[in-house]
Amino acid sequence: MTTSQAVAVIVAAVLLFWGVGAYNRLMSLRNAMRAAFSQLDAQVRRRHDLIPHLAEAARTDPGTDTDVLDAAVAARHQAHAALDLARAHPGAPGPMVSLAMAEQVLEDACRRLQQAIDRQPALKGEPAVQAVRDDLLGAEGRLGFARQMFNDTVTAYNTAAQEFPTRVLSSLFGFREAALLPAPVDSGPRTV
Repeated sequence: MTTSQAVAVIVAAVLLFWGVGAYNRLMSLRNAMRAAFSQLDAQVRRRHDLIPHLAEAARTDPGTDTDVLDAAVAARHQAHAALDLARAHPGAPGPMVSLAMAEQVLEDACRRLQQAIDRQPALKGEPAVQAVRDDLLGAEGRLGFARQMFNDTVTAYNTAAQEFPTRVLSSLFGFREAALLPAPVDSGPRTV
C-alpha cells in the first residue's frame, strides 16, 4: 500500500467515524425532543381534562353564561384534536403551529370562563369550583415548565442539525428542523 492510499484509507475512516458519531448525536437529540414532547403532552392533556370539570362546576349556578361555558369546552375539544395531531408528529412545524393556535384559543376561552366565574359571587366561593381552579392553576404551572423543557430540546436539536458539517448529514438522512411551541399570548387579566 502506498502512502497516498494509506492516507486515503485513514481519511475515509475518519469521515466514516465522524458520520456515525454525528448521526448518533442527531438521533439522540431527536429522541430527547420526543421524550420532552411526551412530558409536554401529559401536561397539556391534564390541563385539557380540567376544563370540562370547571365548566360543569360553573354550570351549577343559573346566572353563569352558558355560551362562555360551551365555548370553553369547544375550545378544549379543538385543542385536544390539535394535540392528537402533534402527538403523531412531535416537532413537525404544521402540527406544532396548529397546536399553538388551538392552545391560544383555549387560553382565551379559559380567561373568559374565569372572568364569568368571578362575576358570580356565589360561584366564586363554591369549594368545588375553587378546587378545580386550584388544580388548573397547578396544571398550567407544570405545563409552562414542560413547554420550556420541550423548547430547550428542540433548540438543541435544531442547533446540532444546522451546524456545519453535520448539516450535510442532517439533510441527507432527513433530520428536518423542528418547531417550537410558543406559550399562549396573555390577552388580558386573569383571576384565579
